[in-house]
Amino acid sequence: MCLAHPTGATRMAAVVRAVRAMRANLAEPLSLSSLAHAALLSPFHFHRVFRHVTATTPARFLTALRIAEATRLLACTPTSMTEVSARVGYAGLGTFTSQFTRLVGTPPRSFRELMALLGHRPVAEVLAGLAATPPAAAGTVDQDSGPIGLLAGGPHQDAVVLLGLFDTGVPQPRPAACAVTTGHGVVRLAPVPDGVYHPLAVGFDPAATVIQALTDHRAPVRSVGAGARPLVVRDGRADRPFHLALRRPRITDPPVVTALPLVLAAELSIHADSR
Repeated sequence: MCLAHPTGATRMAAVVRAVRAMRANLAEPLSLSSLAHAALLSPFHFHRVFRHVTATTPARFLTALRIAEATRLLACTPTSMTEVSARVGYAGLGTFTSQFTRLVGTPPRSFRELMALLGHRPVAEVLAGLAATPPAAAGTVDQDSGPIGLLAGGPHQDAVVLLGLFDTGVPQPRPAACAVTTGHGVVRLAPVPDGVYHPLAVGFDPAATVIQALTDHRAPVRSVGAGARPLVVRDGRADRPFHLALRRPRITDPPVVTALPLVLAAELSIHADSR
């Protein structure tokens, strides 16, 4: 979409209005109609425009915002689980716990304990353990057949980059494959099952702590990138190489809920420290 074109600029402005309404009202039961009203569009047109601009649906974007805020509250405040659940729009603690666990990769209580142990370590230090760990094989797929792509450097060449293949345009829940790399260069991912995947990447300030990387969705997140179109894997082979050009984050980018790689890396770090 060309944002210089009046239609493109109008669509972008509509989505920005909707995202701001989401951020300001996370605890409220926001409906598609209410968000469309904030965007000044009909519900049908709003859903189509929102997905075109953000590569995901309004419902998934809103869920990502709520889980992102929940990670901040759990990591940075003593707020009770029940209060966290209510403040991010969930009527019951059970529903919140299930959703958080599915999207973040660990239950809320375990996440809070993990952040207390390792949250103040530099993200580059914690991710180093994951980068040094060989990826697990995916079924019986040929180990030389993993998707390969080019990561183009963005505004910060020194960024620590998490790159993964996801089922949707939001970097959640568990990626089919992920890698830790620098801000540029060729990346080969582990083989993945057949399917359709969205290559997504996020670059962090190497000096950022784990808590900052997971809970401050502005300063430590230096760059983001998404493939121009989904990657199709058939018979263990990707239909093409993928290309990601890192750029500065925008308000219309889905929240960075890439906790799982950091959780896995933190767990590896704990195991290493206990030896």
